[in-house]
Amino acid sequence: MEAHAKPTLEGASEAALLAIGTPVAGGELEVVGYSGRVTNNYDAEKGAYTNFDLSRRLISISVSVPVGSVKDLCALVRQSEALAQIAARDAEIGRLQELLASRKRENFNAGYLIACCNIVNMHNEEGIASDILAQAGITEAEVKALDLSEYDANALAEIRKASSEDPILKCGAA
Repeated sequence: MEAHAKPTLEGASEAALLAIGTPVAGGELEVVGYSGRVTNNYDAEKGAYTNFDLSRRLISISVSVPVGSVKDLCALVRQSEALAQIAARDAEIGRLQELLASRKRENFNAGYLIACCNIVNMHNEEGIASDILAQAGITEAEVKALDLSEYDANALAEIRKASSEDPILKCGAA
């Protein structure tokens, strides 16, 4: 049996490094250590092995190792912190997707309402405009939020009088 068995970073040591945290590519998370592979980590002349110091000083090697011999350097963070940050970003993405969908609906309804007003202003077809507008499900609150010009507000007033049922919903969403 050899006096010194050559250690590796494979297996148990690698598992121990990964247990410290999840490999990431940097970011706002606190780096708690680094994982890497050192090639030729045994110095036969000195009878010594390289050692890893998993501190914020990167990797401290106790035996002089040529530059470029550290391979696959990877920052490690705590998994719980990474998952919390991922959840926070997922929530923000969900909020932004809902906002985008809401804005798309607002913009569509604005265009739809203006098109109905144009039917009245250009073709004097209040009844047709009223029937078309009733299909959109636009609410009173949405109409107020549009801040219509006087030209379009007058057309909308004519549209609303053209039918026995108001094409604008009094409350709620479509």
